[in-house]
Amino acid sequence: MSIMTAMKNGKNDVNAIPAGEVRTALETILASSVFINAPRMCRLLRFLVEKAISGAVRDTSEYAIGIEVFDRDPAAYSVSEDPVVRVQIGRLREKLKVYYATLGSGSCIEISVPIGSYMPVIRAMSAVDIDFKQCCMLVIHPFKCISYHGDNAHFTQGLNEELMHQLFKAFGKIIVPHSFFTSGDTDTESRTLKNVSNAGANHRLEGSVQIDAESIRASIRVVDVSVGCITWSEQFDRDAFFAITLQEELASSICGSLKSFFGHE
Repeated sequence: MSIMTAMKNGKNDVNAIPAGEVRTALETILASSVFINAPRMCRLLRFLVEKAISGAVRDTSEYAIGIEVFDRDPAAYSVSEDPVVRVQIGRLREKLKVYYATLGSGSCIEISVPIGSYMPVIRAMSAVDIDFKQCCMLVIHPFKCISYHGDNAHFTQGLNEELMHQLFKAFGKIIVPHSFFTSGDTDTESRTLKNVSNAGANHRLEGSVQIDAESIRASIRVVDVSVGCITWSEQFDRDAFFAITLQEELASSICGSLKSFFGHE
């Protein structure tokens, strides 16, 4: 028996993965330190993967999962009153992201649960996918705010936090110097830069944010730490308004550009 993979570059992938290989990948995930101490999460993932293998889409409704995995009483269970499935599926998505960003970065098979669905997507990872996850380890330095105003500095700090979150989801292993969270000193920063190659990072992400009354400009660059030269640079201009949505959008644009750059590289 084989299972159809999906979501390959945003399109359906008609290549089939043998069910035995999917189960082997599943057991590797469940035995990892990310999952081994979470028996209920393991039970949930095993249930979903087995349903995906058998093609039993109807059996992965919220109600069915509540009954089969979380032992809810069919006579009393109401999905509108008991959010256990929604909560645990959300946690499962995050655990899978952590696994594939760390221990499973070299996996040949990826299992994910897309938002809006309880049916897992199982796809074969290409050599390009695996190389991207393994080779693009970044050390991230906080962007400097070079417009001196309290709101500007707070906006820049929020952008740093949002970008760190999105880069972790996209790249997996990222290194965050202590100065990301504290002002730090020049000597500490210098020592950090000298040690990033030893820590496994091959690129350093840095930049600045300028803000005036009408616009925001984020100037971002990537430095190849092995040779100390800039390998990518881009500017992101936006209308000035201090909102979380702008931080999210800017971080998403920066992250997307970086993925394109490293994919091309």
